[in-house]
Amino acid sequence: MNRLLILLLTISCIAPPSFAQKVKDVISWKYNAKKTGDSTFDVSITATMKEGWHIYTATPLGDGSQIPTEIKFDKNPNIKLLGKITNNGKPITESIEILEYSIQYYKDKITYTQKILASANTALKGKVIFQICNDETCLPTEPENFNIKIEGLPITASGADVAAQIDEDTLPVAQTQPVLSGTDSNKEVSTKPPAAAVEESGLDKSSLWELFIAGFIAGFIAFIMPCIYAMLPITVSFFTKRSKNKATGIKNAIFYSLSIILIFTAIGALVTLLFSEKTMYELSTSMGFNLFVFLLFVIFGVSLLGAFEITLPASWSSKLDSKTNTNSFGGIFFMALVLVIVSFSCTSAFISSLIVYIVKSQNSLGGLVGFFGFGLAIALPFALCAFFPGLLNNIAKSGGWLNTVKVTMGFIELAMAMKFLSNIDLQYHWRLLDFEVYLSIWIVIFALLGFYLLGKLRFSHDDDLPKNMFGHTYLSIPRLFFAMAALSFSVYMIPGLWGAPLSGISGFLPERKTLDFNIHDNLISLQANSGTGAAAADSGEVLPEKYTNRLKSELPGIPTFFDYEEALVAAKKMNKPILLDFTGHSCVNCRKMERAVLSKPEVLREIRANFVFVSLYCDDKTPLAEQEQFASKIDGAKITTLGSKNLELEITKFGAVAQPLYIFVDTEGNVIKNAGGFVPDVQRFLNIMKEVKEEFKAKSQ
Repeated sequence: MNRLLILLLTISCIAPPSFAQKVKDVISWKYNAKKTGDSTFDVSITATMKEGWHIYTATPLGDGSQIPTEIKFDKNPNIKLLGKITNNGKPITESIEILEYSIQYYKDKITYTQKILASANTALKGKVIFQICNDETCLPTEPENFNIKIEGLPITASGADVAAQIDEDTLPVAQTQPVLSGTDSNKEVSTKPPAAAVEESGLDKSSLWELFIAGFIAGFIAFIMPCIYAMLPITVSFFTKRSKNKATGIKNAIFYSLSIILIFTAIGALVTLLFSEKTMYELSTSMGFNLFVFLLFVIFGVSLLGAFEITLPASWSSKLDSKTNTNSFGGIFFMALVLVIVSFSCTSAFISSLIVYIVKSQNSLGGLVGFFGFGLAIALPFALCAFFPGLLNNIAKSGGWLNTVKVTMGFIELAMAMKFLSNIDLQYHWRLLDFEVYLSIWIVIFALLGFYLLGKLRFSHDDDLPKNMFGHTYLSIPRLFFAMAALSFSVYMIPGLWGAPLSGISGFLPERKTLDFNIHDNLISLQANSGTGAAAADSGEVLPEKYTNRLKSELPGIPTFFDYEEALVAAKKMNKPILLDFTGHSCVNCRKMERAVLSKPEVLREIRANFVFVSLYCDDKTPLAEQEQFASKIDGAKITTLGSKNLELEITKFGAVAQPLYIFVDTEGNVIKNAGGFVPDVQRFLNIMKEVKEEFKAKSQ
C-alpha cells in the first residue's frame, strides 16, 4: 500500500512538467514591435504549431469546453491600443457529426497584430490564454506571458499627458478586417481627450448624464404635445376604472409606463447598434448627414407649424390596437406600443432631434441612455397619476395651449435646421450662409415666434385667444412671459451682427470670421497687440501661407497656421513652442472655448508673443494636392482632404479624435503639455501657457 501511494505521488509531481514540455514541443510563440510612425507601433504575436495541432479562434463554437484564444494586455499609462487585434489567418470550421456541433480553429501559423500609440519608451506586458489540441486530445496549458519592449521614442518630460489609460483589460481577438478602435470606455476610435484632459475636464463623467438630461427634456416636451398629453387622463382613468381593484389598476398602469420606457430604450439600442463612435464622427461631419438633418428639421418644423401632419400608416395602429387587452401584460404592452405609434406625428420631431444629438455626442452608449431618458419623461406622468389619481384634477386641461407649444417647437426646429446647413457651408467654403446671414435668420425666426405668442400671427390649427368676463380676448400671463423671452432673445442677438461675442449661444452659431464689419474683435485685437510682448512678437515673425486663401483665424490679430508641417518649420525659425488647436467647423464646444477663453485679451497677448498658433480643422473638405495624399496608417484608407489629414494626425500622434483638443509641442513636435479639451477657465489656460514657456525655455538652453 505504501509503495502505491509513493508511486501516485511521484506521478502527480512529474505530470505537470511533462505536460508543459509537451505544450512547448507543439507550439511556440514569438513577439515583435515594429515602429510605423512617430509614436505608433505594430505589435505582433505569432504562434507556430506543429503539424496536426491547432488553437481555437476567439469564437470556437463547439460545446463550450473549447477555450477561445484571448490576448490580455496589462494596463500601461504610456500605451494606448488603436484598433482591435487583427490576424492573418483563415479560420477552419470542422463539423463533428457524432457530437452534432462544429469547431473553429487555426493551424500551422497565425500572427495577431495590435496597433498601439506609445508616449514613452516602455514595455507592453500581458498574456495569451489558449488551448492547444489535435484530433485526439487537448493538452493542459498555462497562460503564455509576454513582455514586449517598445523603444525608439524621444524622451519627453510630459509624455504621460499624451497617453490614455487602458480601461479594458481584455480584448478578444478579432477575425475581421482592421477597424478603428480605442480602449477607453469607447468601442471604436476614442472620442475622449487623452487621460489628462479627461481628468481635468470631467467631460466623460458628465457626457452620459448630459445625454440622459437631453433625452428627458426632449421627452417632456414631446409629452406636452397634443398627441400624448390629451391621452393622459383617458389612459389613467381606463386603468383605474376597468381594473378589478385599485391595486390592480396601479399595477397595470405601472407596467404600461415601463412598457413605454422599454420601447423607447429599444429604439436607443437600435441607434447604438447602427452607429459606432467612428460612424458617429464620420456622420456628424459628412455633407450627406448634415444636409439630410437640415431637410428633416425643415420638414418637421413646417409640420409643427400646421402645414401638414406626419403620421404612420393607420393599419399599423389598427392592427396593434386589436391585440390590446388590459387583462394581460402582453395586451398592456401593445397598448403602450399603440401610444408610441399613434403619437408619432408629435414625437417624431423630438426623436429625430435626439438621434442627431446622440450622433453629434459620439458616445457609444448615447442611444441607450438618451432614449431611456426620453421614455422615462413620457412614462413618468402616467405612473404618477396612477399612484395619485387626484393629480388629474390639477393638471392643465388640454386645449389651444397644446397647439401653441407645438407651433413654438416648429419655430425652434427651423432655427436649428440652419445649424446643419451652416456646417456644410463652412466645410466646403461656399459662403452661402455667412455669420451675419445666419444670425439674421435666427433674429427673424425668434422675433416671429414672439409675435406669434402675442397673438399677432395665426396658423391653421390655432384657436382664438381666451376671452375675459367682458367678452374680449386676452393674453395669459405665461404666454406673455414666453413672448417676452422670444423677443428679448432676438434683441440680444442683434449686436452680434457687428461682432458682439454672444457667448451664451456661441456654440450654436457658425464661425465669426466671415463678418465683414467686426467692431468687437477689432477692439480685442488692438488690446491683444498692445504692450511690449506684442512688439517683441513682430520681430522675425514668420507668417502662414498654406490654406490661408480658404481658412481664416477665429482669434483676432493672431497669425494662424493651418498646416502642421508648415507650423513646425516656422516654430524652428522663431524658436517658439507650438499651440495645436484641433478644431472643427461644426464643433459646438470649439466655438464656446474660442469665445470663453482663447479670445480673451490676456490669452491672445500670450499666444501672440510666445507661441506659434495652429488651427487644425478635422472636418474641413479642402482637397489635398495629389502629391500630399497618402494612405492612413490606421486602416489603409486614402487621405484626400485637409480634415482627414488633421484627424489622422490627432489619432496617430495624440490618441484622440475629439475636438476641441489643445496640445503644446516643441519645435520637433514632441509633446510639452496636453491642455485637454473644453475647459472654459481662463486662468487655468494662462497657467498652462506659463508652464509650457518655462519648460520650453529650459529645454532650449
